[in-house]
Amino acid sequence: FGKLLKGEQLPKEEENFQKLYVKAPSFLSIHMGVKAEVLPPDTDCHHFVLEDDWNRLEEPYGSIFLSIPTVLDSSLAPEGQHILHIFTICSIEDWEGLAQKDYDAKKELVADEIINRLENKLFPGLKQSIAFREIGSPKTHRRYLARDQGTYGPMPRGTPKGLLGMPFNTTGING
Repeated sequence: FGKLLKGEQLPKEEENFQKLYVKAPSFLSIHMGVKAEVLPPDTDCHHFVLEDDWNRLEEPYGSIFLSIPTVLDSSLAPEGQHILHIFTICSIEDWEGLAQKDYDAKKELVADEIINRLENKLFPGLKQSIAFREIGSPKTHRRYLARDQGTYGPMPRGTPKGLLGMPFNTTGING
């Protein structure tokens, strides 16, 4: 949004895109491998956790999104384990200017808080069942996904028009 083509005439498609979409916030992600017995047999693949009220939906760490792909395909993880992909909205500004030691400690602290919330709300014993855990901050997403400020990408400014209205990985700009 305005970083590559400063002062140039934007193609009409790009103008329309910028009217329909805004940059999504960044996020903290936690990828975990857990012992299968911590999840009840009828566990769903996707969960959304909002403990307080809808006013916290877009606040940093206010809501938690959880995906468990191994509920649908157990071959994605070693036998007796599940994969959890957990993410929550946060801002890159919360992570900048920290010494590496403080940055690493903050990632662990925030991840522990998110996991505690999931343990209290959905899966008692979750923390003790963790076999693998990897945490990504907005800085991680900026670095490895080449996303401006670690953003998740574009999101509709208003009511989405369905998947066919979403942008594809192309632009109207040659090259």
